[in-house]
Amino acid sequence: MNQPTTEKQTEQLLSLLSGSKLPTSGEFKKLVTAIDSHTVLAKVFLLEGTPYVFKASPMKYVIFREQVAERFDVGSQDVCIVGSAKLGFSPSPTDKYGRSFLETSDVDVVIISEQLFHQGSSELFKYLNHVGPTSSDVRAALRDQNKENISVDLDEWANVKDAIRNYVYNNFNPGLLPDDNVFRNDVFEKISSTAGLFLALEPQVFVSKIRCRFFRTWKAAEEYYANSLRQLSYFLSQNESSPTEVEGGSSGDEKRKKDA
Repeated sequence: MNQPTTEKQTEQLLSLLSGSKLPTSGEFKKLVTAIDSHTVLAKVFLLEGTPYVFKASPMKYVIFREQVAERFDVGSQDVCIVGSAKLGFSPSPTDKYGRSFLETSDVDVVIISEQLFHQGSSELFKYLNHVGPTSSDVRAALRDQNKENISVDLDEWANVKDAIRNYVYNNFNPGLLPDDNVFRNDVFEKISSTAGLFLALEPQVFVSKIRCRFFRTWKAAEEYYANSLRQLSYFLSQNESSPTEVEGGSSGDEKRKKDA
């Protein structure tokens, strides 16, 4: 159980909340476990400000956002970097928490676009609509008491569940689409074409993969990452190897299938 926060600790937390500097993993742990407003934490530390990877070259972050915005036909204000590239360490609600950002780490990008959210979701549901068994086969098996002839691939079932949950919470993960999908490959080509900018940084960042997730609105992004921080708070306070999943937050869809 957390110890009561002292007056000095409260002052330190408020100083961190000013967002004037990036917190260490230890400082962020204190913030996440001591402050109930995870929406505020998500906005201040994950969705706003200059990311860790661009801390020495903030103007290049402006250029990066402009490049992504141009490729996806959105405003540059609707692009940001999250995750370990933003904080300098992993905020994952797992044993990976606090792992330092490395030169070969992935970079996670958020893009706010209602159009791309709907377009990508439509592509995904069209693909999943052909995943068997069909609803008519299931109904026939239920009617004829012949359930042993019905089987579901667990990976495909997990993708269906992730797609539904993401849609309910107004975000779309291109990585759930099959590798040969035209929309997925277009997203991958556009987002990966910005990798050269990271090589121009000092020191250079050799990006392993630039991943992205589309959100319908900024509010949806705030709620998604606030829920991720709630998971993190639970994980850190319980000191367990894995947190109880909170609906709407980050999930296993990144683990099972690579993002574009």
